[in-house]
Amino acid sequence: MLGTLRVVRLGSASLERLAHGPLKPGRVHSVFERAVNVLWGDGRLLTLHGPGLLAAPFAIALERLPARVVVAPGMPIGRSDFEWAEALRVPLEMPNGPLGFDAHALPEPPCARALCCGAGLHAREALERGIAARDARAFADAACALIGLGEGLTPAGDDCVLGALAALHRLAPDRLAGHGGQCDRVADAARRRTTDIARDFLLEALDGRFAEPVLALLAAASGDDAGRAARRLASAGATSGADTLCGIRLAFRALVGPRS
Repeated sequence: MLGTLRVVRLGSASLERLAHGPLKPGRVHSVFERAVNVLWGDGRLLTLHGPGLLAAPFAIALERLPARVVVAPGMPIGRSDFEWAEALRVPLEMPNGPLGFDAHALPEPPCARALCCGAGLHAREALERGIAARDARAFADAACALIGLGEGLTPAGDDCVLGALAALHRLAPDRLAGHGGQCDRVADAARRRTTDIARDFLLEALDGRFAEPVLALLAAASGDDAGRAARRLASAGATSGADTLCGIRLAFRALVGPRS
């Protein structure tokens, strides 16, 4: 009933998982209006959606997403259901190097309530202090406190940590590469304390891979490009994009310093 799932766009890591992963078929994990999540044979998710920018580092853009009425949780999907020979391979690894825009000029849309008071605000401040002080343990402590905080498919705290990791991979990748033990703590929290979807976003982020809208912002070549990319990101989900932007902004403040 599915027909052939024709892939038009995917990242190299997703291609590797699709082409050379376990032969065991995946199973549909969850079905939404614009996306289908598949629990692949390796125990991680692949997100299927229609043509356009890859909305997750583990996303696969199809020529056409199957109609919702023919896809149900638990349905088997294997590599033989896909056709990817002509698909565009997209680099989803965060490039490192200086920004092409003023880090202080990004918009600051309202973020989720969970980040604005109590434990969320305290953990955000601790995350920023840990980055500024080059204290990997303090950063991991704060990240672990944020993971799982809030509601939704990707809780607000997870989105904030994701944004901070994106900024670190762009501007200071050595602060992650030199502290594998602390990154392992964050990965363990992602596996134990949050949703399946947020888990995989965070595990990919720790490895330096991000959705295309996040990459578009941090790799922007000018302030105008960055502004447009930030507005697109902020519009994603209920507050998911804004919460990711919150994490990016706090990491920028910690890495670049206050506006002079």
